[in-house]
Amino acid sequence: MKTVVIAQCRLSSTRLPGKALLPLAEKPVLEWVLSAMKKVHADDYYVAVDFDSEQALRPVIEKCGWKVFAGPLEDVLERYLKAIEVSGADLVIRATCDNPFLFYEAADSLLNEFLRREQTVPCDYITYSGLPHGSGVEIFKASSLRKAAENTQDPYDHEHVGPALYNHREKFRCEFIKAPKRWYYPELRTTIDTLFDYFKAENLADAIISKTGKTGPFTTEQILEGLNAESVKNPVLFVPCVKKGCGTGHLRRCLELTLAVKGRICIPEDSGLEEIAALVDEYKARGLRDSQIISVLSDIHNYSLVVTDPFVSDSGMLKKYASETKLACIDDGNQKAYEADYLLTVLPPLDVKSEVNLSEPAFIPLPENKRGTAPEKIRKVIVTVGGEDPAGLAETSAAIMAGEGYDVTLVKNCAAGGNLSAVRVLDRVENLKEHLAEYDLCITHFGFTAFEALGAGIKVVLLSSSDLHEKLAVRYGFACVKKGQLNKDSLLKAVHYSFDASVSFNSSESKKLSSFIRELAAGKKYRCPVCRKEGAFEDEVVFRTEHRTFRKCRHCGMQYISYTMQNIETEYNHDYFFDDYKKQYGKTYLDDFSSIKQQCVRRMQIIDSIYKKRRSSSAPMILDVGCAMGPFLSAAADSGWFSYGTDVSSEAVEYIQQKLNFPASCSRFPDFDSVQEFGIEQFDAVTMWYVIEHFQDLDSVLKAVSSLVKKNGVFAFSTPSASGVSAKYRRESFYRNSPADHYSLWELDKAAGILRKYGFKVVQVVSTGIHPERHPLVEKNRWTEKSFQFGMLRAAMKLRKTGDTFEVYCKKI
Repeated sequence: MKTVVIAQCRLSSTRLPGKALLPLAEKPVLEWVLSAMKKVHADDYYVAVDFDSEQALRPVIEKCGWKVFAGPLEDVLERYLKAIEVSGADLVIRATCDNPFLFYEAADSLLNEFLRREQTVPCDYITYSGLPHGSGVEIFKASSLRKAAENTQDPYDHEHVGPALYNHREKFRCEFIKAPKRWYYPELRTTIDTLFDYFKAENLADAIISKTGKTGPFTTEQILEGLNAESVKNPVLFVPCVKKGCGTGHLRRCLELTLAVKGRICIPEDSGLEEIAALVDEYKARGLRDSQIISVLSDIHNYSLVVTDPFVSDSGMLKKYASETKLACIDDGNQKAYEADYLLTVLPPLDVKSEVNLSEPAFIPLPENKRGTAPEKIRKVIVTVGGEDPAGLAETSAAIMAGEGYDVTLVKNCAAGGNLSAVRVLDRVENLKEHLAEYDLCITHFGFTAFEALGAGIKVVLLSSSDLHEKLAVRYGFACVKKGQLNKDSLLKAVHYSFDASVSFNSSESKKLSSFIRELAAGKKYRCPVCRKEGAFEDEVVFRTEHRTFRKCRHCGMQYISYTMQNIETEYNHDYFFDDYKKQYGKTYLDDFSSIKQQCVRRMQIIDSIYKKRRSSSAPMILDVGCAMGPFLSAAADSGWFSYGTDVSSEAVEYIQQKLNFPASCSRFPDFDSVQEFGIEQFDAVTMWYVIEHFQDLDSVLKAVSSLVKKNGVFAFSTPSASGVSAKYRRESFYRNSPADHYSLWELDKAAGILRKYGFKVVQVVSTGIHPERHPLVEKNRWTEKSFQFGMLRAAMKLRKTGDTFEVYCKKI
């Protein structure tokens, strides 16, 4: 059998015209495809093009050592049949030329599998299923395709070739074989179908080349490793403010970040900012690609993160972003942007207690060039207020300072007017911050340049263009000329004041904002674990910490982690029960077994009183979910119950089975079959002690519990309280110290309503974790633990159920 690789190619794609000739790491996409497929063992290699594309494609095809066949554009099936006739192929390996990251090893393996089957059970068509979309090929007999063409007039069959065979399996034997493990990654995508695909392909090629030094063709493992690069796995879209009158700082920062994280930036064509073209050209000269710049927001769901850098965000647009992906806002004037998963301030805010996740001036990129000592006398002055200056503050200031005999440089990227004959006017200074140390004084406005000048060790005077900027200048100790009051006297007074200014901003070691953006993009976003409804961004933000955002569901009232940068996966292994437990409590879990069991004995007394055990020949049955090493199972057995447990830790389950002799299952609830594991369909009671908060999908868990508990049976659990004394009076430490794997934070007054949805009636609540010392009255009045007032407060907290944890006991109704 003569085996021929026939790859199809055209330039008239509607979604991405001419994609085969788009540059990819200095080679056309088509060349990447052909070099990969040339590694597949075959007798000949053809590219089947359409007539209109032939002239443009032929040079690349022949350069790669392939033959060209031109046929009809729309009827690809007919094009293949004619290419088969010309090539004399008996067996065809079909590839498409929008797949530059083909798994050529998989193609060779598939060919061997076809030939092996030909000796036993011959087939007409074969392919591997489960490869990344865009990394596979299909193989078929030429005779079978000819027969298929004679029997179909379906336009879809003629456009896509393969369906002419596998859509008619009553006539043809077609095999879809699950790909071997090495190539089985059905969740991945490597094809180029859209401009976004092309952008990711560029990042993928860059990632592999920078790692291997090769320019292809790449092995499967190299491609997979490249797909794991942050720029490929977690693409970021930046949306800066480009409104006229809001300055160029937003755009410049986003261009810098786009270049650093290899993301994309949206710059609408109707933007009013005049400086856009010059800034974009500057960053293109530094390596920014055309594919990284878009003018229309679409397919937002493709991005792992949208980062807005607004003057003041628009709530409607934030909702659009947040409804499709993760959303972070930088220096947003709308400090209560509830839609945002993450709020970051880099420029120091007016209110240091503003409701943001993080305020970090260290993200301001300070200059490397710094003066050793502050200037004793002002001689050289630089005046710059960014790309826009509608009030002409920069020119006026430069003229005043030049008139007083100072050596003045004005940076202004548009025609300067006025009497500036004594002023050196520059259109732009590349990497301005590294030149600031050459001057003694910088006159600017509140923004990056002000803090960069401080970092360079020179004096700073701010020109205020708004009440907000004036307040910010005062807040951070800058010398400032008030809005509308710029004249010779006010400016010179500010210059003189700057000698003695005590600027309260002290930058810590500079950090990379681009690295932090990558961490944000890798973070995870969650819905309410109970309701599981879309639109979590509409839920009220309860609290923001550096790594997490907590919300409160508007439907059920459950508090939950809506976004986290932290790795939530916890390994419940030997370290968890021994080393980690000992670090926290001073002893291992087994050392603490007896004291834990004492609490379990108390809990069983409550369960017994609710269940009211009937006199019968058999004891009731109880299932403890998340049973750990079995202290509750032991307490339940002592109380006359048949005890069963389930836990994700194999070590814990092994201990229970071998040391305590209780039946236990190593499984991840609710993926647990009680009939298969224990031969029991329902239990008289199900318990979870400090387990329920660990479930991301609490809805499925509570449904499973409801199905496992008999009517009038008991469901009991314990959990940290989001309505206890710590949550109420020590909010910051409560949310900051809440374990990373606690998806839900229960409030006592919301528990009954939530549990009622699953068929449970709350019959008793026990407030635990009573800590009077955390109440502000204790600190205010300096009460000691032995004082009468401290004891009264303890009793009141227990009565009002304001402990930091609580236990809930329900009956199935």
